Order: sequence, then structure tokens, then C-alpha cells
Amino acid sequence: MSWEDVTDKVVDKVIEKGVEEGLGVKDFKTVKAVAETGMAASAAVSAATGLTVAATSGAGITSGLAAAGGVVGGGMAAGPAVLAAGPAYAGAKILNETLFKDQADLSQEERDARSAARTATNISATVGVVGAGAATVAAGASGAAIMSTLAGIGSVVGGGAIAGTAIVAAAPVVAAGAIGYGIYKLFGGKK
Repeated sequence: MSWEDVTDKVVDKVIEKGVEEGLGVKDFKTVKAVAETGMAASAAVSAATGLTVAATSGAGITSGLAAAGGVVGGGMAAGPAVLAAGPAYAGAKILNETLFKDQADLSQEERDARSAARTATNISATVGVVGAGAATVAAGASGAAIMSTLAGIGSVVGGGAIAGTAIVAAAPVVAAGAIGYGIYKLFGGKK
């Protein structure tokens, strides 16, 4: 299974389950575009740190995660959180500057809803990155425990540890979009 197939499958499953069923949102083109942008950013970081398609063996994945985590001095345990940080930042920024953008010609209620959504999106993206790191070491911080956790997460879409890494990296973006949109609607947003 190629990296593109894995990311397509992950993005579609996460959006379908998290956005459509969780929020009842049927038109999620913007959220999907943000998630795809997040996956692309994660893939770029992965390539830069050595976690490439050619490195899909257990040893290759652990080396790539260790290199990514080494950026912040955290080693393999911090790798998935590092891979999630860029997409989470980019996703929140894109959502906040498109879907939740402040516009002077809108009603005060709509502007307030968008403001609350921007705050929720930023907080959710940040918490999502922390959650990505915590989920990765939930079973322990050893290489075997991390790989087992990632493989278990990846099995949701029929993949292994590489798919799990992609899900962990994309999850903060999707969560930020879903929570931001939920807060937007809660505060009276009309979109």
C-alpha cells in the first residue's frame, strides 16, 4: 500500500467518522482540504526526518520517529507529536482564515461565533498535539510499546504502524476543525 493510498484512506475515514457522524456535517469540503493539507505537511516533515515510504519496516519507522522526535530532544516517543505539530498549526490557521474568518459586514452574533471558533480551533490543535504524544506512549515509552500502539491505531484503517503514525499526525487537525465548528454552531454560527 503506497503512502498516498494510506493517507487517502486515513483522511476519508477520520473525516467520515469524526465530522459527519460526530457533528452531522454533510458538507465537509473545507475540513477535508485542511486534513489533506495536514497530511501533506506531515509527509514533508517525515521525508525531511527520514520517515519515508522506503522506510516502512519496523526499524525504518522507529528510526524516522526517533529522528523526528530528536528535533525537540525527545527521541522516538516525541516523534508522532512532532509530526503532528506542523499540520495542526497549518490546519488551525487555514480554518481560522477561511471558515472562521472575521468580516466587518457580518452580524455581531456571527462575528462572536467565529471568534469563539477561532479560539477553540487554536486550543484544540494544541491539545491535539499533546494528545498525539500521550496516545503514542500510552502503553509505554519503549520502542516496542510505541510501535505496538501505532500499529493498533493504524489497524483502524487496515494498516500498520505507518498508518497509525499518519492518523496520529492528522488527528489534531481533524479534531481542531470538528471542535471549532461545534463551538461555532454552539455560539450561533449560521454556516
